[in-house]
Amino acid sequence: MITLRYHFLTITAIFLSLGLGIILGGSIGQHWIYEKQQSLIIGLEKKYDKALQSNEELKHQLHELTMRIDETNREFSTFVSNDYLPDLQGQQVGIWKQEGLDAKHLIDLFTSVGMEIVEMDQLKAEKSVAFPVVFIGDQIPEWSTLLPKDSLFHISGYQTPTKQWELLRNIQRLYKENRYGY
Repeated sequence: MITLRYHFLTITAIFLSLGLGIILGGSIGQHWIYEKQQSLIIGLEKKYDKALQSNEELKHQLHELTMRIDETNREFSTFVSNDYLPDLQGQQVGIWKQEGLDAKHLIDLFTSVGMEIVEMDQLKAEKSVAFPVVFIGDQIPEWSTLLPKDSLFHISGYQTPTKQWELLRNIQRLYKENRYGY
């Protein structure tokens, strides 16, 4: 017959061996886990440094490309300005823009060919307007019906240099047709 003392010794031996296994396994495995964590951290730091360096290089490239595009646009504007300058210099063009939109590029384009910019509103439209009007935005105000239809230009979205050139060509054509007292 197995006595209670035998059961007690068996259970004590099991727990002692389990504790000893945990202590030995933890101390041996802990060094291995620490080494793996350190190599993983070092690898991630290297990848992070490479990503930062790549990001800086891309920022530099983007800046250079932006500068080149700006320079090209200035050269294009100068080229276009010289072509349209004799016909459009001193002429007026009306501009109405939807609230929140930027018309700086078009205003710069018109002023580069010597045109005078007239900011349009309903009061100016009710008077007899003798120049083309450009509407910028998705909506056109109701008072635009007071203006001659063939002198209205509606623009929405980004205007590429080609579209800007086409707009200038159409305005030049209107002035050449002697519609507005060229």
